Amino acid sequence: MSLMKSESITIKDIAKTLNLSFSTVSRALKDSYKISEPIRKKVQEYAKEHHYNPNLLAQAL
Repeated sequence: MSLMKSESITIKDIAKTLNLSFSTVSRALKDSYKISEPIRKKVQEYAKEHHYNPNLLAQAL
């Protein structure tokens, strides 16, 4: 039986794929009013589809 390693998706991965900046993706995931509704939806839907989970250690810094 073979176990596949699950690769975690990061904010940088999302930003690169959607051609957005790291800060735009970060703000969109935090539901910031500074990001337009279409961009927020696009980022949040992509993150959900790809099982994005925030890195709790990175957030604590």
